[in-house]
Amino acid sequence: MLLPDLDALDRKLLEQLQADARLPIPVLAERVGLSGPACYRRIRRLREIGAIEREVAVVRPRTLGWPLTMIVLVTLERDSGRASDAGGGHAIDQFMRKIAAVPEVVEAWYVTGDHDFALRIVARDMEGYDDLTRHILLDDENVRTFKTLVVMRQAKALSPVPAAP
Repeated sequence: MLLPDLDALDRKLLEQLQADARLPIPVLAERVGLSGPACYRRIRRLREIGAIEREVAVVRPRTLGWPLTMIVLVTLERDSGRASDAGGGHAIDQFMRKIAAVPEVVEAWYVTGDHDFALRIVARDMEGYDDLTRHILLDDENVRTFKTLVVMRQAKALSPVPAAP
């Protein structure tokens, strides 16, 4: 989906909101050079057009008892564009629906290259991860292979998207 052109004020607003989405409108308006009502209207418009997808608190997984993070690269069987026998569309679509329903899969991307998906998965321990892989990967006839990369340490936290054009 292409977004309409964003002007310099929209970009400034998005930059500020990525740094701290809890900023009060008067503070935000002052920082970007707008009146309070104009600032509010622009933010509402940015939400409506999808430039602002959502506003959330980013919580460390360890805080909620999920100390392990894995990046899992998944390769599906090639179905040559035909619908899968399991019903419900192509293997790719089925897999996307399946992982969307798994809370431990906290992020997932359909990617190009040697693999079809890259998943970020959290686990309480290796036994829990083993159970999860058996449930969502090993028991799935459309999964050809998967490769697990255990995260030793986060090198860079989720960062703002650059606001410059």
